[in-house]
Amino acid sequence: MKQRELIELIQQHHPHLRDVEARKLLNRASDDFCSKTDIIDTSWTDSTVSGQRYYNLGFEVLRVKRVDLNGKMIPAIIGPIEETDID
Repeated sequence: MKQRELIELIQQHHPHLRDVEARKLLNRASDDFCSKTDIIDTSWTDSTVSGQRYYNLGFEVLRVKRVDLNGKMIPAIIGPIEETDID
């Protein structure tokens, strides 16, 4: 079903709803579905900086499944971090 058809179906039950608002709600539902089902799977590559622990991945990243550095998998930190970067 195309987005236009979905909007028309929604407007049958909610005639006060405008196209833009219906489209925003459909996109939000799509994002929610994708995050809950892990249907979108991508990889990301960036350069590292010596001594830098934290990196800004942007709002597009919902979950990090694994981290590789020079072909070696970096284990996930479980529990509190003993050393912090905050002074």
